[in-house]
Amino acid sequence: MQFKFITALLLILGLAFAGSTFAQQGSVMIYGSLNYQDHNKTGQTFGANPIGVGYFFNDHAVTGINYAFSREKDALHDLVERHHEAGLFYSDSKMLGEHFVLIGQLDAHYVWGSTDLNTAGAYDYKGYLFRLYPLVGVLLGHGWALKAKFCELSYKQTKGNDAAQTKDKLFIAGINGSTIGLGVSKNISFNKHRS
Repeated sequence: MQFKFITALLLILGLAFAGSTFAQQGSVMIYGSLNYQDHNKTGQTFGANPIGVGYFFNDHAVTGINYAFSREKDALHDLVERHHEAGLFYSDSKMLGEHFVLIGQLDAHYVWGSTDLNTAGAYDYKGYLFRLYPLVGVLLGHGWALKAKFCELSYKQTKGNDAAQTKDKLFIAGINGSTIGLGVSKNISFNKHRS
């Protein structure tokens, strides 16, 4: 429990101390990551977590929309679960030297999907998700960046449309396999550079 508390505190402090970074006000950021996971011959999962587009309203803060999805198949390649999330994000950042940036991001998502699609107990669900996480970015030049997410603080709640109206709640605070990820972004500036 102490590890989870320290991780959550680091996330909050990272966002609180975020300052200026590399983007120009008025530029647009496009970002995303694709994921594939093999479940040791029992199936596989493919998805995007997330893909998005945002607008820099100053030199270090960006807000926009993003979307994530995953599709899980069993060993027979039958679709067994489909998951979607879409919503808003806010991101703030601080330069760490010339080529690195610390980023804090907050996502607020509507969640929906289907589980166990090929069974008698199959049902659809919907709900919401709030996620707060830090990233470290490596600036590659020409507006490109490689970004690594290394932990998160999140809460997801869903309710099914089955007879039992199955309710699921998931709270994550810390580091595990699902909280680590890599992605890329591209900043596109519509402003002319000043000499």
